[in-house]
Amino acid sequence: MGTLVPEDFPLQTLKNDAERRVVEAFRDGLPDSWFVVPDVGLWSSRRDFQLDIVLIHPEFGIADIEVKGHRMEIVGGVWQSRGVPLTPQPLDQASGNAYALRDRLRREVSSLEHVDVEHAVALPNTIAIDGRLPTGVNPAQVLLADDIADPQDAIERLLTSRWRRLLSDAEVAAVLQVLAPDASVVFDPEALASSTRTRLDEVSRHHTEVLERLDLNRRVAVTGAAGTGKTRLASAWATRAYRRGERTLFVCYNEPLAASLRQRLPDDSNLVIGAFLSLALDLAGMPPIDRPAEPDDHWWTVEAWGHLHRKWHEVTDRFDTIVVDEAQDFSPAWLAQLAALLDPDGPRRMLLVADEAQMLFRRGFALPSVEDGWVRAELVTNCRNAHEIARLLRRCLGGAAAPADRPSGMGVRWIEASGDAAIVGAVRAEVERLVQDIGRDPSHLLVATTRSASRDLLRAELGLVPWEAAGGGAVICETVFRAKGLEADTVLLVVPELPDNEALLYVGISRAVSELCIIGPADVADRLHLS
Repeated sequence: MGTLVPEDFPLQTLKNDAERRVVEAFRDGLPDSWFVVPDVGLWSSRRDFQLDIVLIHPEFGIADIEVKGHRMEIVGGVWQSRGVPLTPQPLDQASGNAYALRDRLRREVSSLEHVDVEHAVALPNTIAIDGRLPTGVNPAQVLLADDIADPQDAIERLLTSRWRRLLSDAEVAAVLQVLAPDASVVFDPEALASSTRTRLDEVSRHHTEVLERLDLNRRVAVTGAAGTGKTRLASAWATRAYRRGERTLFVCYNEPLAASLRQRLPDDSNLVIGAFLSLALDLAGMPPIDRPAEPDDHWWTVEAWGHLHRKWHEVTDRFDTIVVDEAQDFSPAWLAQLAALLDPDGPRRMLLVADEAQMLFRRGFALPSVEDGWVRAELVTNCRNAHEIARLLRRCLGGAAAPADRPSGMGVRWIEASGDAAIVGAVRAEVERLVQDIGRDPSHLLVATTRSASRDLLRAELGLVPWEAAGGGAVICETVFRAKGLEADTVLLVVPELPDNEALLYVGISRAVSELCIIGPADVADRLHLS
């Protein structure tokens, strides 16, 4: 929701219903990074000005929106209502008010000496204009009923059609001080990130709790795009089974996610949580295998898996409920072996969550069929990523839609860097800016790379650490493969070259909760429409 300034502004005091409805539409339809200031009075030595609505955004600038509730037509370039020319003409009034605000800001805020203020006319009761717009009028400056009902694209189009003036936090605060001197706006990135997490967590809880009781069925598979709450749902299933006194196995593929789950869920022998391959080697009855000090991917997927395949029949552990998170990372053989661990005398529940768009490992996974007795459902709302991040995923990579009340977070940034030296320099500068200049907590940052060579280089050059060494003021650096299933307030996604498998972009971007910075060559920006 857009941020109304002041927050307790009494909308019932606005002079007409049309103006009130437009303010409400902007408040409810714009992200909370937009400031909506209604009914702004400006005094000058020549005359007084009354601005209906002023919109402010740090990435787009400032606009004055004048509201006209009349049904409009244009005759000979003149705006009319019911055959009577309007005085003043709507866009002339909006332009005059915008210039008055511009001049006031240039005088009172030293850093805004070259600022511009865009203007538009909002026509909430007009579906279409009868007649041609006057010469020189930009169509983006006329907001019709449909634009107002879903305003974000229309407002962004307006503010980028001629100029786009970025505003610092201090400049936004200064503008608000001019417009609403009694309003208090405090910019704190850590507080904003915390607020974003809290709001998204609440949205996610509401969107997933309706599916928790699907665990009354014996076979359940729930799909959902990144950020739709699959891990939350799987965690709820595991917790419910554990509380029913069932022997419960909660399994995923990568160890960082498994460790995160162990931190959040009860520590009890009846709730076993782990990454599949390492956990399977420790199941009761599984013969031991010589493990290298630092096993690589080949050892896990060839040596360890071959051992498990040959010896699985010796496992004696049995479970009542098995929950599989990130099931698209599992092969059909792995899922079949997990199913074999269900106690035939128990409830025999097998519950899966999956997103085929995040299939980084090609192991032959296919969603179970309803014809084979599986109950299927889908999560459809992105509840992890703040608005701009969710929007990027949705527009460019087929991500889930964000809820209407999603928070904005701190946005998406693009830094062009080609080659190892430029990428290292860009990451160094961005980490220093976030940690030293802004004061962000390093533990809330994640550097994710689409290639292991880039990960190794950044760790060596910048002192970034693997997930296992988190803490002590260090910033984690992992590949997208290892980061899958995790999240961080701020993610620096390093993409040295446009990957053939776009799931790497999809997974990497979706790790960011509140703030995303993408670093890479120009073709990456072109693919994501960031250039």
